[in-house]
Amino acid sequence: MQAQNEFEALRGEITSWWWISRRKLLREAVSQVVGGKCQARALDLGCAAELDSDDSTLLRIVNAHSSLPVLAFHQLQERGNLICSSPEELSFGSNSFDAVVAGDILQTVTDDLATLREMRRVLKDGGMLCLTAPAYPLLWGEEDEARGHRRRYTATELRRKLNNAGFEVTRVSYVVASGFLPAVFQRIGKNIFTKSIDRNRQAARKPNWLDVAMVSLLDIERHLIRYINLPFGTRVICWARKPAMIAERITVPAWERQWVSRPLPQGSS
Repeated sequence: MQAQNEFEALRGEITSWWWISRRKLLREAVSQVVGGKCQARALDLGCAAELDSDDSTLLRIVNAHSSLPVLAFHQLQERGNLICSSPEELSFGSNSFDAVVAGDILQTVTDDLATLREMRRVLKDGGMLCLTAPAYPLLWGEEDEARGHRRRYTATELRRKLNNAGFEVTRVSYVVASGFLPAVFQRIGKNIFTKSIDRNRQAARKPNWLDVAMVSLLDIERHLIRYINLPFGTRVICWARKPAMIAERITVPAWERQWVSRPLPQGSS
């Protein structure tokens, strides 16, 4: 029964405004990293980017954090290279991918720092990570609990965790700024007027015109964040790089270098 509910939820989500906009964001991030590279490899952690595997120069491998119903759903969508593995213990060799994208995965795992370290491990030196996550703990609600979320993030917190995991953070920005104030007012209204919360109640299907409008607004935001970081939003997006290993330059101290020179002849005045 749980698998069937998860299946139906995914069927409804693939046409939602956030699913479409997030896919565009993650695909753009991958194209910037692997564009022009021969036999580049990308990991789509969570199947959110829906990368095109037709191009022989890109090997697409996806992962759905041990969720077999999610993998089965994407298999019915005729997507290949589906692999089941825990995000906290990725079943890939170290230094395997040029790019890793993770769409709304980090908030669902038990140990987000271990997941970030695993993403860093499977990335090649200089490889890029792009991830999205729900923003602001103050927006936490029953929808987060229904989706199995464990936390929400601020941009500062996400940057700190990426640094702790060994990443070099390139950029952090909020997205869905156009939906931030409505989300805040909705959260306040529910806290005041909702007497009880039905965890099993399914969210009402939003009208198609709202999805179209939100996708158009987020297309504008997607172009804006190429140049500026948005100061607020209901989601946060981050780009981070795995630092390349650089050989250390060994410098001999001055007091030690004097013994390298030719010694003075013995008995000289």
